[in-house]
Amino acid sequence: MVDHPGAAAQGDQWTSAQSLDGLLKIPLPLPRIRTRPWWFPVQELRDPLVFYLEAWLADVIFGADGVLIPEIEWMNQVLLTVDPVNYGNLVEITVFGQPRVQNRVKSMLLSLASRHREHRARDEKMKQLQEFLKACALGPQTPQPPVA
Repeated sequence: MVDHPGAAAQGDQWTSAQSLDGLLKIPLPLPRIRTRPWWFPVQELRDPLVFYLEAWLADVIFGADGVLIPEIEWMNQVLLTVDPVNYGNLVEITVFGQPRVQNRVKSMLLSLASRHREHRARDEKMKQLQEFLKACALGPQTPQPPVA
């Protein structure tokens, strides 16, 4: 009567088993294994600097999927990791390198973040102003008495 041994218990279990089979056929993402670049000294991996930013800021600063991270690393001679945090919409940024360079990179990234926050706030204010002006233009217009 039933072709599949697990389908007799519940139809939902078989459906979920089929969807799991479909998921198993999807190729796995590449593991996040990074090798230390040849130009980065091993001893500078000991004491990283860690700070947090909003996820949307990290996307703006580092590009989608962190495509700008290697360029930032090379220009500043540091290693960066940007990892999402379980709580909220934050990302953890870890900077490896010499202490003064770590502080310089952190300062640069926080400055960029501040600038992007200001731009976003200004854009929101401009949108509110545009909506207000549109509402005023389309608002109730009182008819003017004819001038004689």
